[in-house]
Amino acid sequence: MKFEDMKKQLETMINEDYQEFIKAVVSVEKGVNDKEALDTIYKEFMDGDLPSFLHEDFDYMIDELREQGKINEAVSTEVEQDDLVNLVGNVVGDVDILNRETKDGNSFKVVNFSVVSKDEDGNKNYTNCSAYGEKGEIPKDFKDGDFVKIFGQMRKSVDDKGKEHANLRVLSSKLLKAKEQMKDTKEVKKSVLGAIKEYKEQDKASNQAKVKTDKGQER
Repeated sequence: MKFEDMKKQLETMINEDYQEFIKAVVSVEKGVNDKEALDTIYKEFMDGDLPSFLHEDFDYMIDELREQGKINEAVSTEVEQDDLVNLVGNVVGDVDILNRETKDGNSFKVVNFSVVSKDEDGNKNYTNCSAYGEKGEIPKDFKDGDFVKIFGQMRKSVDDKGKEHANLRVLSSKLLKAKEQMKDTKEVKKSVLGAIKEYKEQDKASNQAKVKTDKGQER
């Protein structure tokens, strides 16, 4: 279908039922299928000052509805969406916290960080992650080496040189084990192994001494 034909078809849908058109586009673009949630989003859109229905503020609105349990999504829906990712791995490098401002003057923070994980073959994969607004409250305190779990939406883009970039937009995050805790665990394991080794050496020495004593008594 040519551009002009597509444009006319879209204009027809907008004129016939603007509300359903907006909800359909938001559903396709943002992955929201809950009808009540789409009604709420449409109302917020009409009552607010968003410049367009594809504005990034929709993401914040949708995230808040998800946190409040106001979007009923079947588990199969999440599983079938290829862009939704569960990531478990270690934080690499420093966490970068940026202050941003929307077009309507509202300020928010963006927390950027990277996570290294291993696939089934043991290969390392590096993933750039970004947490917006309240989603950054947990990852802003991540440290290099922390073991974390991230759930988010993978977004890909291509720059003017044709290079593809991927970024995981964080929907939820959790610190599984801090770097300090991992260090303590390693030290405990090392001391336990050391104790076992020491016990084996003592036991071996004791047995050797016993053998010598028994041979002396036999003589």
